[in-house]
Amino acid sequence: MFHFCIMGGHGGELTAGQKVCVVVFGGCEFRLPTLAKQILENRRRAQHGLPKRTHLFITICGGTQLKSPTLAEEFMAMREAINSGVLTMEDWDAAVVELAAEEGLRYASVTLMGGFDASELPEENEEVDGLAINRHLGHIPDEAGTTLELGVGQRGAQRVAIVRRALATAVGARA
Repeated sequence: MFHFCIMGGHGGELTAGQKVCVVVFGGCEFRLPTLAKQILENRRRAQHGLPKRTHLFITICGGTQLKSPTLAEEFMAMREAINSGVLTMEDWDAAVVELAAEEGLRYASVTLMGGFDASELPEENEEVDGLAINRHLGHIPDEAGTTLELGVGQRGAQRVAIVRRALATAVGARA
């Protein structure tokens, strides 16, 4: 898929399909796929012998951001994958190690007189609001929500470990 943004803005989710995004005098913000989506996409590509997709971002006098999903989104996507039987906790553990070793999502960027940020975390209020709303609606159990709150502002392995711990809490509570 091809995105062209000139003197405007675009926001959306970065999907597994090969993407080329050109930004001229504008701004784009893409939400990265959850770890569960990345694991399932990598599994599908490996089963069919397909190469990993690379995303290309060209930014001229503008800004492009790749933003991590919120902790609530990560938790709910992984719980849904486990509840549906598509993934197990063991699959999660093995796949997260693979994603970390291979840097997960592949991308290349060219930026001239602009900015490119590939590791933008959700803002603290977005994280806290997402957790509060989903706890109130019953999508996230209280104990898992308390664990997920520890991940606000965390990056990398710490963030993944907190999601894993909250998931173990929620799955253990059901059993």
